[in-house]
Amino acid sequence: MNLASWGRFGLLAALWGCSFALIKVSLEAFEPLQLAFGRLLVGAAVVLGILALKGIAAPARRVWGHVAVASVFGNVLPFFLFAYGEQYTTASIAGVIQGATPLVTMGIAAAALSDEKPTTRKVTGLLGGFAGLVLVVGPWRADGFGSLNGQLACVGAAASYAVSFVYVRRFIAPHKLPALAVTGGQLASAAVLTGVLTSFTTGWSLAGDLAVKPVLALIVLGAASTGLAFALLNRLIADVGPTTASGVNYLVPVFSVAVGAAVLGEPVAWNVPVGGVLVIAALALAEGRLSSLARRGSVAPPAPEQQPAAGSVAQKAC
Repeated sequence: MNLASWGRFGLLAALWGCSFALIKVSLEAFEPLQLAFGRLLVGAAVVLGILALKGIAAPARRVWGHVAVASVFGNVLPFFLFAYGEQYTTASIAGVIQGATPLVTMGIAAAALSDEKPTTRKVTGLLGGFAGLVLVVGPWRADGFGSLNGQLACVGAAASYAVSFVYVRRFIAPHKLPALAVTGGQLASAAVLTGVLTSFTTGWSLAGDLAVKPVLALIVLGAASTGLAFALLNRLIADVGPTTASGVNYLVPVFSVAVGAAVLGEPVAWNVPVGGVLVIAALALAEGRLSSLARRGSVAPPAPEQQPAAGSVAQKAC
């Protein structure tokens, strides 16, 4: 990656890592569903604005049903569940739990997709990741990290993300639509669904005073950690490919723990960083990154004429 790509990579990790602290602050004024709706509304406005500037068309009518389903699992449920969970647990815990999303995705993909066969490496990684997740949650602890109920809500959010990724791959990806257009459609659809759901359930009575801090946190959460973050992700995928771009998942828990401790003063016991490292290592194993690093260390790099051209790599990434 060049310097600009590294900058986007780090910024994306920071935006997603900081989102959990922003959720925590937003909850001072908003109920979880209200928070999810505000985040989606602002995020959709940002992404739709980018689509308009780039002249990218909205998804065709024939896929809007699939886009709506993907928005439920990829936006409505996880945004609500993380907000609900953080009422009862820390932002640090929520961020580390989201770091396990790719592992959950692998497990669901292996069960739902015929071309995703389970291998010894993947199964070992999934088991190790599950052990790390249990260690992070620390069900034996009764102090400092809130209730198990809140932590399980965050696990449910990570599982919902995983279902969405598999659904998009199975039903939307074959249509070869621009990823940013699908994202814009998902966020817009999710905002409408969440607005209706909020109106008929919790309503619009706020949880606290409409102070500057929670309102600003919600705006930043929607504009930066949702809208801008998705735009950065799509740019990274275009520049360096989906595999390299997915490596941002390794840094999100680091930022969430650091911001939670430094800004919110959250406690960080030994099980959180140790469990987080176990989750990251399991993810690296399941994705084959550890064996790739080992091969790089033991095999000399190919001669220049043996290396693939940039054009062929870009075509594979698309």
